[in-house]
Amino acid sequence: MVRMAGADEAGQLSDASLPLPIELAFLTRHGVAANALVATAERARRLGVEPARELVASGIVAETAFYRALACELGLPFHDAPLPLLPGGEHGAILRAGVAPVVAMPGSPLRFALAPTGAALRSLLEGGPRRRDDIAVTTPRHFAASLREANAASLARRLAGLDKPGLARQTARTGSSRGQKLAAALCIGPGAYAATLAPFETFSLLALLAGPVFLAVAGLRLAAALEPPATDLWQRFGWRIDEVRLPIYTVAVPLLREEAVLPQLISALSALDYPAAKLEILLLVEAGDHGTRRALAACDLPPSFSVLVVPPGGPRTKPRALNLALAEARGALFAVYDAEDQPDPQQLRQAAARFLRAPATIACLQARLTIDNARDGLLPALFALEYAGLFEVLNPGLLRFHLPILLGGTSNHFRTEALRAVGGWDAWNVTEDADIGVRLVRAGHRIADLPSLTWEEAPLTLPAWLKQRSRWIKGHVQTLICHLRDPLALLHEAGPAASATFLALALGSVVTALGYPVFALAAIIAWQSGALLMPGGPIDGWASAIALMVMLAGAVAILVPPALGVWRRGEYRLLAFLPLLPLYYGLVSVAAWLALLEYTTRRHDWNKTAHGLARSSTRIGLTDAAAIRPPLPPAAARY
Repeated sequence: MVRMAGADEAGQLSDASLPLPIELAFLTRHGVAANALVATAERARRLGVEPARELVASGIVAETAFYRALACELGLPFHDAPLPLLPGGEHGAILRAGVAPVVAMPGSPLRFALAPTGAALRSLLEGGPRRRDDIAVTTPRHFAASLREANAASLARRLAGLDKPGLARQTARTGSSRGQKLAAALCIGPGAYAATLAPFETFSLLALLAGPVFLAVAGLRLAAALEPPATDLWQRFGWRIDEVRLPIYTVAVPLLREEAVLPQLISALSALDYPAAKLEILLLVEAGDHGTRRALAACDLPPSFSVLVVPPGGPRTKPRALNLALAEARGALFAVYDAEDQPDPQQLRQAAARFLRAPATIACLQARLTIDNARDGLLPALFALEYAGLFEVLNPGLLRFHLPILLGGTSNHFRTEALRAVGGWDAWNVTEDADIGVRLVRAGHRIADLPSLTWEEAPLTLPAWLKQRSRWIKGHVQTLICHLRDPLALLHEAGPAASATFLALALGSVVTALGYPVFALAAIIAWQSGALLMPGGPIDGWASAIALMVMLAGAVAILVPPALGVWRRGEYRLLAFLPLLPLYYGLVSVAAWLALLEYTTRRHDWNKTAHGLARSSTRIGLTDAAAIRPPLPPAAARY
């Protein structure tokens, strides 16, 4: 959209008389109202952003119209389509420079494509090339798409970690090491042989070995439950950061067959209360996902939205797509959302304020996830109970102790510099969230809690739930194997407390899920036979003592965090489902055994969860004006 100036208005004002930067002043000669440009320049100054970016982001002039006027001003041809660029060069550097050589075409004098921004745009207007036919101007969107197309093969290798730097990192691509396979064989072989000779004694010995793992998991859950919740200063005092201090924020949303939720997603992201010129929303879609690409092409996206087509290649995973967003991100902060997410409109502001107040060692914030469709049935209700315990109790409690957590796959907020320093995501890990959290901790960073809600959709059917949960547990196995290839290096880099917490969370979640039904059944049989309270030997005695502790601590650890979590959220209706949680964790065990099978047969396959099937909602509409807190008066408290 372009607001055209009247004949008198455009004629009476000259470039010299306008208090305008050069990247806006030239537009008066191309029909844009001078008063709109003056207001834009003032807003850009107040926000601390590039004037041209504020002009386009505010919708006063469309990106295509701006660069068409720029080409006309310079006397250069304008191309409103991707151009065939020469491959090569560093992807991010070329994007920032906004200039690249064009493939020579017969009969065409064209040699370079330009899509300047910032300082490059000012320099071009001040003394750049004029009236030449070998340089063409295009839009930054077309320029970025052309660059991805020209370097598709090399970019695909980079995103998958198959380039030289990627191959030098420890990833889930290669699976377990030779030493890990040997250790597993030495444990499984003799264990299986002993089980055939003395099954009950072998089981008692396994109970002795596994008992501490169960107790560690229960201990962490109970310790986190005892930690009181931190005061939410944002909600209590309504503090709001000055917009000039807000950094540029990149939001990445990977999409795969998400046509059903696109309207909801665009509405939720459009409701984010953040200056448009400082917000970059990247929708990542696979090259072969023609349905989502057609649906996106039919959408009228706001200027802050960009669609990035991920170059074809494997593995086709969420972390691989996120690596493309990281390569092109211009934000100092980086957030990840899933396609069905509906974050609180204030979440980016809260995260930015938290990062500005926090030490540089805090590289990641985990927002709190809550289930939106808990009324859709028994399974979503139990899922909501589990999430309440995890995101209201366990995660905040551990983070207040400065201990790491296993990140959720969405509503993660990062310092972009820290992400790039650790090499981005492992494209071969199907729980890239857990893995990237461990990598950040090993690099000396910390994770912190962000008390802001994001509403999510829980699977409605048991098969869909099992597919999702088995992928999560398979990813935890991948993360364990990857980071335990060199246990001493993990201990040295992360430290004893963080390493022990990682093992308790990741290894504990896998071992407890696998062993839950076996040990529960054995405990019931031992209780009925009297062997639990009257053991027959020293090993049986120790096993019985540990079994009793695990039973008591485990029961409390299963029930207390979810009950406390829903109480803190005020979702008291869910308390009625608490007695069913032991059965729910029996389903988690089924998913764990499926994950173990999948790890041996389909290690890197991504079990896609279908979205847009929810029948109910418990949240307040995020697009209502009442959902977005208005700015406070200047005298209010500020960060």
